[in-house]
Amino acid sequence: MSLTEKGRRRREALLDAVVLVLEREGPGAVTHRAVAAQAGVPVSAATYYFATIDDLLIEALRRAVEEETALLQPDALADTADLARALHDYAVQRRATAVAHYELLLLATRRPALRPDAERWYASLEAALDAGFPSTAGEHPDERAQRLASAAMALDGLILRMLWRGEPSTPAEVERSLEPLLRPLLPAIAR
Repeated sequence: MSLTEKGRRRREALLDAVVLVLEREGPGAVTHRAVAAQAGVPVSAATYYFATIDDLLIEALRRAVEEETALLQPDALADTADLARALHDYAVQRRATAVAHYELLLLATRRPALRPDAERWYASLEAALDAGFPSTAGEHPDERAQRLASAAMALDGLILRMLWRGEPSTPAEVERSLEPLLRPLLPAIAR
């Protein structure tokens, strides 16, 4: 579908509204009516751009993953301090949005249509770690892949803790948490 400028703005407003509804009330509250009301557009606009709730959720997750992966660009992660700042920005500075994004990731456990985009988030964590932290001499590619997957799981757990408990709450505290988490998994990380 070719969109006019007004159509693009409405569609973006609807996707912004999904995140706001998720932030406030969780995934069960995402309906065409609630999203349209939040966006300030008619319900018919919501159903025109997104025929089903899954369509709306899929596109919201896709956009969230794009935003999240932009935070973890490998060329911007030279060391654990850079990674700590990126995680702090995501989980503390943009907490409400991060909570909404994680709501979508968790919803993927029950909605198979969301899984490909959820997988992209985890792949982006691994890619950022792979590019930012070099492999050790003689490390087998399969071993490297397993280490990266384990490190991404550790980061995911750290992000969830930051969202749930609000700690660590500063970039320096995040960095101190990263060192013991990542050193055994990625021994070549820069200090």
